[in-house]
Amino acid sequence: MRAGLILMLVGALAATAACNRRPAPEHALPYKAGLKVQDDGLLLVSVKAPGATVDMVRESVRYQATQHCLVNRGSSVADWVMDPATGDWAYTLDTAGNMNFQARCRA
Repeated sequence: MRAGLILMLVGALAATAACNRRPAPEHALPYKAGLKVQDDGLLLVSVKAPGATVDMVRESVRYQATQHCLVNRGSSVADWVMDPATGDWAYTLDTAGNMNFQARCRA
């Protein structure tokens, strides 16, 4: 009985530890992206992709925001700042040529 209780506790600890791991993408993402969160909750996602288009970097950018929103807000939905001229995600280019996107997690 004592051995069974110890095994159950070890299993519970292992299961809890697995919950804290961030999910990895099923396949390698094409571009390296990073995420920063401002004090007001605005997500800033930057991707190194010289000469790339929004369509080319979309999954690399989306993965960062989805992971953050899911872990921290309980929803995987991010509302992206949109470019009214194109109807697609708005972005800026910094001096290093990185594309910078903005989003907010939906509650």
